[in-house]
Amino acid sequence: MSSLLKYTLGLAILAALATISLSSYSTTPHKNHKDLIESPINTFYYYDSLFHFNPSYLTRGFDYPVGKPDAEDYYLASRFGNRNHLGEDWNGRGGGNTDLGDPVYAAGNGVVTVAEDICCGWGNVVRVVHKLEGHSEFNYLETVYAHLDKIYVKNGQLLTKGQQLGTIGTAHGTYLAHLHFELRDFIDMSMGPGYSNDWQGYLDPSPFIRDNRHF
Repeated sequence: MSSLLKYTLGLAILAALATISLSSYSTTPHKNHKDLIESPINTFYYYDSLFHFNPSYLTRGFDYPVGKPDAEDYYLASRFGNRNHLGEDWNGRGGGNTDLGDPVYAAGNGVVTVAEDICCGWGNVVRVVHKLEGHSEFNYLETVYAHLDKIYVKNGQLLTKGQQLGTIGTAHGTYLAHLHFELRDFIDMSMGPGYSNDWQGYLDPSPFIRDNRHF
């Protein structure tokens, strides 16, 4: 068998493994960092393979998840770090439930790893892993979109920046309508509490987006 043929077959096998592995792990969130490290299927190897075969979905910049691309007609009702908030709460300028059903967009190119209803106040959640191309500091980041009313994507789906992934919701009536949005530099962690004095693995979303519209 020629070297070229062996190489081609090897790439095909890697692509198949990436697809199978992604669908396998994404429906079972990891409980802690130990689970993440020891899980044989949840490694960067599979993401590397996935994005290798889908280079048009590499992330080259970020936009805001509402009022795309610049969060027009939305405001931050709760910022990252406010009362140990691990994300941001985005509201429409009308307040109350006036933004219920408004579109929520992928902040960057990436792959959906979770798209499901999660208990305990989270409601409908979408999680997207992004592989950054050419960034000076990060190789992978993850965005989390919570309290959604509707989900328009599924596990394993590749997304482009600005593609609608759901709508703003209330976590099944738990809150007034808003988007809880998180940016993580430790991907595939458990959902977490939303509030904590331990900020490890989390980034302040808006300053990061503002400084990384293109890179």
